Amino acid sequence: MLNLLGEHSCKVDSKGRVMFPAKLRKQLEPVISSGLVLNRDIFEKCLILYPKPEWDIVNQEMSRLSRYDRKHQLFQRKFMKGATLVEFDATGRLLIPAALLDYAMITEGGNELVISGVGEKMEIWSKKQYDEVVLNADDDDLSFLIDDVRKDIERDPNTN
Repeated sequence: MLNLLGEHSCKVDSKGRVMFPAKLRKQLEPVISSGLVLNRDIFEKCLILYPKPEWDIVNQEMSRLSRYDRKHQLFQRKFMKGATLVEFDATGRLLIPAALLDYAMITEGGNELVISGVGEKMEIWSKKQYDEVVLNADDDDLSFLIDDVRKDIERDPNTN
């Protein structure tokens, strides 16, 4: 099981390429040969980079949705929109498709972004969005979330 850690500042070039942090590439070594999947986050305007084995788990969860339930199909359609297989080039750069850059508002605030390891996946944020959403001083106190999260975990220990 991966435990991707670290917060890394990067820049995206005019072609959508990011020199991926060497420390995160090293953490990915056990699974990099399987590939990577880049997708939109469902809660925030950021991107999620999944090692392929983790994406396969997500796909298994999606396969439990009913094909005959309109809401399930709409969720699956919207969730899978933009999911893209990606890989590092010979120099360690990752090409982010333009539609995903636009979704995450990465090109709107310049070319700076933040890649953050969050356990078995990574988040890719525009620096501006990251500062506003994640580093917002008003949200530094996590105590208001702890009780709800604890209850969720106690109810279902397999919660991801």
